[in-house]
Amino acid sequence: MIFDANRYAEAYYLNIQPSPGNDYPRLKAWEFLYEYIWDESRTDWANLISEDQIETTALHIGFYLANWGMFRGSSGLLQNSNLDLMKALTKLLFEGQGPELLELSMDDFAEDAPNLAYHQQLLDSVLDSMESLASNVSWTDTLKTKILMGIWGECPALDRFYIAACRNLFPRRPSITTASGKGLTALVGVIQELDTPSPPLKTGRLKLTYPTARVMDMALFQYGLELQRGE
Repeated sequence: MIFDANRYAEAYYLNIQPSPGNDYPRLKAWEFLYEYIWDESRTDWANLISEDQIETTALHIGFYLANWGMFRGSSGLLQNSNLDLMKALTKLLFEGQGPELLELSMDDFAEDAPNLAYHQQLLDSVLDSMESLASNVSWTDTLKTKILMGIWGECPALDRFYIAACRNLFPRRPSITTASGKGLTALVGVIQELDTPSPPLKTGRLKLTYPTARVMDMALFQYGLELQRGE
């Protein structure tokens, strides 16, 4: 089977756009956070955690996570978090190794990329560091990758539809469904094999180009959703 990633990504993208009876589509939440983080007027990552900005940044991240379902189920966020946790998470993401990771793209995780092992370790370290916050919250791969998808856009969100799609389409690549540097490298390999340029999708307000990882995330989510529905 040849996976037409663009078709599925564009189907997902249509659901992001306002339509009759759905003026405020839920799936647009990613764009609001991504545009806030990557606004070209922002020249320093430290600005996001400055005294007069950190609460706004934390609220953006918190609302995005709530919108994407991370405050329900067994994560423990609903019962065991408040704005202070989001502020602590914000500091963790935009201090230390976080800004270094944000400067990388998917190309830096290709098999032939310079410093690949270091980049993989850097991603692993940032993912692991989240578990140092709030021991009564379940820092699942889904939660951690949804956070990085929102602020970075260069890794997929490992939810059940994405994982179902990967297992159906790429059964011989189990690492593609792991939240790790090697997992991201496996996804880069799949994208290279598909050899299909990403569609020119842009955010609504700032017209920022969707990162390739975000496009693949959308495509695989949509495929997994349709797979579950039997379409």
